[in-house]
Amino acid sequence: MRIRTVAAAGLIASVALAGAACGGDDDEADATTEAPPATTAPPATTAPAPPPEADPPPEPEPEPEPGLPAFTAGYQDGLRLNSAPIPFDSAAPHGDVKNVYVNQTRATIAPDGTQTFPYPAGSIVTKSGSRGGDGAAIVAVMRKVSGADPEHGDWIFEEWSRSSASEPYTPLASGAVCWTCHVNAESTDWVFTTLQG
Repeated sequence: MRIRTVAAAGLIASVALAGAACGGDDDEADATTEAPPATTAPPATTAPAPPPEADPPPEPEPEPEPGLPAFTAGYQDGLRLNSAPIPFDSAAPHGDVKNVYVNQTRATIAPDGTQTFPYPAGSIVTKSGSRGGDGAAIVAVMRKVSGADPEHGDWIFEEWSRSSASEPYTPLASGAVCWTCHVNAESTDWVFTTLQG
């Protein structure tokens, strides 16, 4: 009887070992099995950003008309003082029909809607006059330069003319010949045409 008990105990031990070798323990199986890969949402699809818009090329710097100095370049783009072209008047020289421009803004020279005087330093007032509808034939310029001529409003007066639109401008007058007339507009800082409109 003792032999059978020992044999039975050996058999039970053998079965237990065999079960352990076959992986009968669920915890052990879970520990060695790899977890399935985690699923992630596909990346959000967005349209590619459009390429940045190229800045428009800069406007070319204006060139002065032939024969005129560089500071006159683009004067027609400035603020026009007269609301309509100024017709011929024998008391007002500089051509048959005139326009007067300044390199200032309306807000600078008329902050409250009414023009104030004097003009700020650096102001350039340009009058262009035509002859018989021929385009600008005369260009007269007043440049305000601090300390240039305090007796005459610190204005530098210069004038050029041409006989046809196909010719360059040539100097016509400057200095005293100009300010002796413009002294009559001293109350409006030596400029006859004031801001209109």
